[in-house]
Amino acid sequence: MTDPAPVVDPLLLGYGLSSDQGSIGFCGVYLVQTPRRRILFDCGHAGRRRALQRALARHGLGVRDVDTLVLSHAHYDHVQNADLFTHAEVFLHPAEREPGPGDPVTPPWTDAIFAGLTLLDGLDGVGLAPGVTITGLPGHTAGSLGLTVETADGTALLTGDAVPSSRALRARRCTTAAAGEEAAAASIELVRTRADVVYPGHDRPFTIEAGLPGRYLFPRVDLDVRAPDPLTDDPPAPV
Repeated sequence: MTDPAPVVDPLLLGYGLSSDQGSIGFCGVYLVQTPRRRILFDCGHAGRRRALQRALARHGLGVRDVDTLVLSHAHYDHVQNADLFTHAEVFLHPAEREPGPGDPVTPPWTDAIFAGLTLLDGLDGVGLAPGVTITGLPGHTAGSLGLTVETADGTALLTGDAVPSSRALRARRCTTAAAGEEAAAASIELVRTRADVVYPGHDRPFTIEAGLPGRYLFPRVDLDVRAPDPLTDDPPAPV
């Protein structure tokens, strides 16, 4: 008897948010469930820690029920909650373990997050479970990874920031290509031609139709963003 096909569930949707004070990094966090593993793809930053825990709880899970964590790359908005998963196998490309000097998105203290983890080399072609394979998507960073998941509805590709949004895929251009525009374009082409559904880094999951973004799988959900005035406003509800 063969195993049922793996299932991809978005735990936290990704957003492309910015402000005059800088970027607000809310990446997509995805759960891949198979009969043999529960795989988390990216884990978000510390500001979304309780949101991640609540999202797992809605699936009847806690952090210790996740046995595998795949980090698409080492930028802060994708890895800060990794310290919740010291019990798990954590896959990260070797090139992501030593950020370049002055990299503002991978500060030196990132090493402290990785120090307590069971790090394994995330390399193109590594199989994690039947129908689930790590896919190299360099360009946004040198060691950017995706995850190819053969679901019952077709091939899903979890891309991190190699494909941050449907707009990036349509333009065939990554927002930021620290490892080179040519590599980034090749990774987008791989996603465009291989995937039936894309689970991007900072957008809602969407279908691929005739090599272009088709439709979103989920309706738009706007964030309730507040900047209260402590002297005059009621305190915000706990998060």
